[in-house]
Amino acid sequence: MWRYVLKRLILLIPVMLGTILVVYFIMDRSDVDPARVMLGEAATEESIAELREELGLDDPFVVRYGRYLWDLIHGDMGESYTYRTPVFDQIMDRLPNTFLLAGSGVLLSILIGIPIGVIAAKKQYSLFDDVSMVFCLFGASAPAFWVGLVLVLVFSLAFPIFPASGMGKGVGGVLRSLVLPALTISFSGIATAARTTRSSMLEVIRQDYVDTARAKGTSEGKVTVRHMLRNALIPVITAIGLEFGVLLGGSVLTETVFAWPGIGRYVIESIKSKDIPSVLGCVVTLSILFTIVNLLVDLLYAFVDPRIKAQYKRAGRVRK
Repeated sequence: MWRYVLKRLILLIPVMLGTILVVYFIMDRSDVDPARVMLGEAATEESIAELREELGLDDPFVVRYGRYLWDLIHGDMGESYTYRTPVFDQIMDRLPNTFLLAGSGVLLSILIGIPIGVIAAKKQYSLFDDVSMVFCLFGASAPAFWVGLVLVLVFSLAFPIFPASGMGKGVGGVLRSLVLPALTISFSGIATAARTTRSSMLEVIRQDYVDTARAKGTSEGKVTVRHMLRNALIPVITAIGLEFGVLLGGSVLTETVFAWPGIGRYVIESIKSKDIPSVLGCVVTLSILFTIVNLLVDLLYAFVDPRIKAQYKRAGRVRK
């Protein structure tokens, strides 16, 4: 098990290097001058040239890229061109907000999507099954920004129940301002969880051990949870785990629509101002988080299905 974890963490290194190189190159090829953005349009060419020299922007690409990697290895993500503060501090200030939003979206996907999928599978070809699958198709196709705008029109303008943007103060204010963005970001996740659960349940529901459990007099509820759902969870865990990783990095549109102070909105602001250290810091952070989430999903398989844990152990013995 630990050998597998270590191998996955080592594989993170080339992924990070390639990701940083691609993003750094794209940002470097942009026509926007960070020094000019920082000083404003009224700045003189002399002051812009001095700032470019101070930031090292006139150095060759290889030198700047190597310098950034060297600083990153030592835990330094650089200083934001816009805020003139460490990028790490800016990310840490916003990361909890993104976690709160993404976690709420995943929680709604689990609480709503899995029950829909279970009921749809047990009532295959019923009206509920047809309606739920139409909803899933719509949920998987609707863009997040469109869903967010519709929710704002209905629940903030037509019926002013929830705030349209920003994050409120206090627990009550935060929860009220979280409702609409969480619903928006979970819309596609609910559809994915429901479809995956239904498909996986249909493969399990006709197995012999399910009929055996019923023949022993086990209640239908226990049969559904212990024998059907548990054996159908592997694809569902994969879908939800990937969805959580996507939500961490893909909350850009939702955070922008609702002015949610998270990493997604910070990335947009940094790209507009060509704040290369901030953009790269966000990319590095989100890439690491995405990899960790995928690793945790793989490890969770072992707790759901003992056969997978046994495979990890056998793989470790073979390597030895």
